[in-house]
Amino acid sequence: MNVLETKALEIYKALDWKAHRESRSDDAVLSLDDGDSELRAVVQIRQLPSEQKMGLSLSAGSKDISRIIGAIVGERASHELLLQARLEKRSPEIGLKEIEDISKAAIIWWRSQDNLAAIRALTAPPPSTGLPQLMHLGALAYLGDFNTLIDYQQIFQKGKRLNFVPMIKSEMIDRAIDIAVERA
Repeated sequence: MNVLETKALEIYKALDWKAHRESRSDDAVLSLDDGDSELRAVVQIRQLPSEQKMGLSLSAGSKDISRIIGAIVGERASHELLLQARLEKRSPEIGLKEIEDISKAAIIWWRSQDNLAAIRALTAPPPSTGLPQLMHLGALAYLGDFNTLIDYQQIFQKGKRLNFVPMIKSEMIDRAIDIAVERA
């Protein structure tokens, strides 16, 4: 995190964002939540030759789906993104007005997202990579679709993996079924 980002975090905090420096990546991270819906933004500010450029990498998610995916994996919940966007602002100097403007735009984008539609979209046949497959299991559990999960479980028990990557274990499907039954 550079000096410009450190100063910006203080302004974002004054605008009621939760703001911190992420220790693993040294990123400047913002977050907001409203009930189950959550917004996370990574702030990047760069000094260019004639101006400053601020970018916000946005991800919207659901606390419930994040908690469910954490439970399926057997770990503590983290922010699992459902929807993403990127906003940028350029100015001779990034200050309060520019931060207020991009903050408002981020909140407008976040509030216009439909988490439930994004979760429903994840129930389509899973792709061939790990995280989307995990999100697929989480979406099925979230929506209480234990029938599909039981089908997966039975196929796994026969030694077939469908198209699931090795990171998807039968125990994960078992946990997803338990969650789906609770939510049905």
